[in-house]
Amino acid sequence: MKRILITPLNWGLGHATRCIPIINELLHQGCEVIIGTDGRALHLLKAEYPSLTILELPAYNISYRTNNMIANIAPQILKVLKVIQKEHQIIQKIVKEYQIDAIISDNRYGCYSKNVYSIFLTHQLNIKIPNQTIENGVAFFNKKLIKRFDACWIPDYEKEEESLAGILSRNNGLKNIQYIGTLTRMVYSQTKIKRDILVILSGPEPQRTYFEEKVIKQLKELPLKSLIIKGKTETHKKYRVNTNVMIQNFMTAPQLNQAILESKFIITRSGYSTIMDLAVLGTKALFIPTPGQTEQEYLAKYFNKKNIYLTQSQKELDVAKALKTVPNYLGIKTKENTILPKVIAQFLIHISKK
Repeated sequence: MKRILITPLNWGLGHATRCIPIINELLHQGCEVIIGTDGRALHLLKAEYPSLTILELPAYNISYRTNNMIANIAPQILKVLKVIQKEHQIIQKIVKEYQIDAIISDNRYGCYSKNVYSIFLTHQLNIKIPNQTIENGVAFFNKKLIKRFDACWIPDYEKEEESLAGILSRNNGLKNIQYIGTLTRMVYSQTKIKRDILVILSGPEPQRTYFEEKVIKQLKELPLKSLIIKGKTETHKKYRVNTNVMIQNFMTAPQLNQAILESKFIITRSGYSTIMDLAVLGTKALFIPTPGQTEQEYLAKYFNKKNIYLTQSQKELDVAKALKTVPNYLGIKTKENTILPKVIAQFLIHISKK
């Protein structure tokens, strides 16, 4: 039995949720899985896997206070680098204490070890920055950090016509990369529609709260049955704002799966993990990218230009207007990922030879 350490980044809930298919497949193929993360990602995975060992890692605590990515991130770079260094030191202790056979790190740059096979999981080989000079510098630094790992897994398809991440996931010269197909915990089934709108909130503060306040105010004024999932994993509290608007702090994967299928229309961030979830379910959506988060802004525009998903900025959010326009957008329905079981099997064979 191989003991695998999975370490998703706590930046919204997307990194944690897309690790769920990997965790499930590892368990299915007879592995022991240990999870390392922090914050709401930790709470979510504890709820999903109450019997697994889950360790707390240092928090990055990235905040998005403005709509300018450079202004948001630049003052926090030193703090992030210190966390990466600290988590790397902690990982060495975990590897030794728990006799770890391999590490799969979802965007946690410090979670690798020279003593065990280490994989970096990311869909962003190319990070979008609103300044070409800075973007080139970030690309160089990103590639250098990923090279510390033995391999890089990309949760997307290699063929451009099948890709959901667009330019973000295209190979930029890195070696030892592998496209493992899109990762989602969602499963499609024919389900009766029960509500008009489902809002899924997530992402860094304070922008998550700004989004929440704005969308609640608008939904209260509309005669539509709505459910808002706040993405707060600390409690499963559920309450009603008025006759039409219900709020629930958190849902498990099966509950969220069911809620999406029961809703005519989804309002959510354009995070990549959310896109993978919606694509397998074939649901129509309005994307509100986190202000200043260029990855989400790129993905929202990417699918908007393809006439797949409608997008609005957080500042100009207008739910009533969106409801009139969304029928013109096609949505998308992707194939089931049949690659992952083979990828995991090959990975286990590889580490068994070491």
